[in-house]
Amino acid sequence: MPANRTMLFVVLAAGVIGLAAIAFLRSASHRQTLKKVWARAATLMAGLMMKRLINWPFDWILYPAMMLWLGNLAGGLVMIALSVPLNVCVIYAYDWAQTDWLLIETLKKFRDSSQKSGWRRHIASLMEKSDIIFFFVLCWDDPITVVLYFRHGSFNGMTGRDWKIFFAATVVANLYWIAGVAVLLEGVKSFF
Repeated sequence: MPANRTMLFVVLAAGVIGLAAIAFLRSASHRQTLKKVWARAATLMAGLMMKRLINWPFDWILYPAMMLWLGNLAGGLVMIALSVPLNVCVIYAYDWAQTDWLLIETLKKFRDSSQKSGWRRHIASLMEKSDIIFFFVLCWDDPITVVLYFRHGSFNGMTGRDWKIFFAATVVANLYWIAGVAVLLEGVKSFF
């Protein structure tokens, strides 16, 4: 008997949610909101796909090839040197397009917003107080993400401070990759 009541409750709840969604979507202002959400999601997906299309061959084909050919140290240094112009081009394209492809500007607005309450206040507080932790976590993703997150303003070019952050993030992120690729290559070599 309780299982039937639970099922009835679930069906009724789904019906109420469905009716609320229909009412929501019938409103013109909500359709505009939904269009904005879909446009934002499409921009984010396009940006992430572009980033992956650029990074994947560089990280998973060129990086191991260089380290196999030149060794871990020399190959890693060559890859650091190659990553700098590639990342600078992506940052300039990001500024030129003035589009928040990677959700970085949205994160910065969230962090800097004065209208925070509850869990948002706690997350923003961690984001503000933990710059060094955020630096290393974002380096795990990409030096581009680090620079875009830590620079002041949006789509406004690179300052001297930004270049320092960029080069530090480039070294740290590439050290992550050098270590990871070296371990991967040693693992593969142990099978042959």
